[in-house]
Amino acid sequence: CGRRAFGVRCSWTVPMSLSAPARAFASAAARHDRSRRRSPRGIGTDKRQTNRVRIGTCEVPCRVSSIAACTAGVGGDTSVVRSFLRDRTIVLTGSTGFLAKVFLEKLLWEQPDVRCVYLIISPRGTNDARVRLEKEIIALPLFDRLRERHGGKGFDAFIQAKLVPVPGDLGVDGVGLSPSDFEKITETAEIVVHSAASTKFNERFDVAVNVNALGPKRMLDLAKQCGKLKVMVHVSTAFVNGLRVGDQAETAFRVGDSIANELSCRIDSFGKKDADDDDAGLDPYAEIDLAFSAARDENNLAASPQSSSHVETSSKESRKDLTQRLVALGTARAKRFGWQDTYVFTKAMGEQILSHEKHQVPIVIVRPSIVEGALHEPFPGWIEGVRMADPLILAYGKGLISGFVGDEKGVLDIVPVDSVVNVMLAALVKEGSKESSKESSGDTDRSSKIPVYHAATSTMNPLNFCVFLQIVKLYFVGAPLLEKKSGAPIIPPRNVSVFKSRKLFELDTWLRQDGARVTGTSLLEKIKPGSITNAQNRKNQIAKKTWTQLRDMGQLYEPYTAYAARFGSANVKELRDAMADEDRELFPFEFETLDWQKYLSEIHIPGLLKHALRVGVVPGDVKLTNTTQKAVLEESKTSDDVMSPIVAEKA
Repeated sequence: CGRRAFGVRCSWTVPMSLSAPARAFASAAARHDRSRRRSPRGIGTDKRQTNRVRIGTCEVPCRVSSIAACTAGVGGDTSVVRSFLRDRTIVLTGSTGFLAKVFLEKLLWEQPDVRCVYLIISPRGTNDARVRLEKEIIALPLFDRLRERHGGKGFDAFIQAKLVPVPGDLGVDGVGLSPSDFEKITETAEIVVHSAASTKFNERFDVAVNVNALGPKRMLDLAKQCGKLKVMVHVSTAFVNGLRVGDQAETAFRVGDSIANELSCRIDSFGKKDADDDDAGLDPYAEIDLAFSAARDENNLAASPQSSSHVETSSKESRKDLTQRLVALGTARAKRFGWQDTYVFTKAMGEQILSHEKHQVPIVIVRPSIVEGALHEPFPGWIEGVRMADPLILAYGKGLISGFVGDEKGVLDIVPVDSVVNVMLAALVKEGSKESSKESSGDTDRSSKIPVYHAATSTMNPLNFCVFLQIVKLYFVGAPLLEKKSGAPIIPPRNVSVFKSRKLFELDTWLRQDGARVTGTSLLEKIKPGSITNAQNRKNQIAKKTWTQLRDMGQLYEPYTAYAARFGSANVKELRDAMADEDRELFPFEFETLDWQKYLSEIHIPGLLKHALRVGVVPGDVKLTNTTQKAVLEESKTSDDVMSPIVAEKA
């Protein structure tokens, strides 16, 4: 076929079993391919590695890792990714989540001839797996272009034929599958995509390890029993790099890895390590036992005999205390080993377990950074719910904050959801196309070589935190939000502040909530009850609640807005460079050329307002001129300009 596909080239022979016209065509193709092979071979090709692949009656020797690259042109489709996915059976977890939904839509759009997709969905309340599929996935505007392609009844028939909702639970061994569902999946599944996770930063430790550490193990155990398995994809997060500093390579964690050990591995003048060093490193299995043991002990304590008159109140307080203690335990253990919160800590533990137990299972780990609205597909600006960076955007647009705590020289690593999906698809095809056994090359140990891909922008196209705030400010200056009751425009703060201290951020935010009046009137009410009206009291309570939420947001997000690590993307670049030209167009992830001003002000923020807040703003309504765009960048560099970011000094 003489085409490149993931860095390799196919070459034809001409079997005599072909007809005369076919032999003539094949001979011309072979001569053309031989002439091209006189030029130096591309990186990644090896003329010594030749496999013979049968396509119909034609036996083809080709230097590729699977038949996908050779069969890509069959039927007129030259996409390697599409060809690999054709007639495949796929298992997908997390399909009610934002990323997995976009993955599913893109999969069905690009390869409608996929055999079927098993969606493992946990029932919720009275909604079983099928009801959740219909209400929470298929009913979304996300699938509108598929509806248009297939028509109303055709779309329903297509979905019914391709998607199979399967009740399950990642929190229990065996993933909660029934015997019949387990048998169907293990007999037919070829691709397993594990996207489900608990993404709450301050989750209970026992809940987080059960989903984020043991969840991947349970899906790996399921994948091991799939006789036709080609590849398993595990979605992690780039922030598993924890408290590391500087550029970080795309390398999976292994049992024993500890970021705290990396940071404290200093040699003193006597050639000895610091006394605080823990040479044992992080043992994920011990942490899981610790979390469950703590939960059992706390539950036993909460179940102690109590007087009947206080059973209900004490039970609520006990559950609340239990949750707080387990949250505190998870945070303490995370920081003990060098991670900023329970979420990234347990996600790193999940990677460790996969590395330790994978054996011969082909696994790919994709690590996205902060996943935000779609750049292109299924349409620009699509987003569901409020993502990680969005509360900051909305709080400023509503006039609740004048800036945020962070690093003025730092970066905010965000990435469009469709770019992450394209990395996932390209990576699974590359890994799944490899030979199932590498015994011929002598490489039988695959447990230490899990490919990792940082779907991130902090090294390829860094978005400075100050520039981000300036773009947000200029957007809401040009298109302010409106007050619900009066309809008056909300005027955002003129100056955008970058606070070096969280205490300063909290103080500034409290004053913006009219904190001086709230404090004074609340104090007066304590001294002289009944001195303020019910309306004033309600207003005070709203101000206190709003400030508490903003304070908590500052506490949770500061590790990310002042993040010191940068995510290297060498593997992502290599993956993209190895793709065929058509696949680069169909599945783009051109992080280097992403225009941040255009993406944020013309696509993401309008999409956020329209789809998450239901505000009637269409992406692209607010466009900043090139002059304004340049002004954004200039303002972030000049400290004497009245519109430039104010960097508050540390208290």
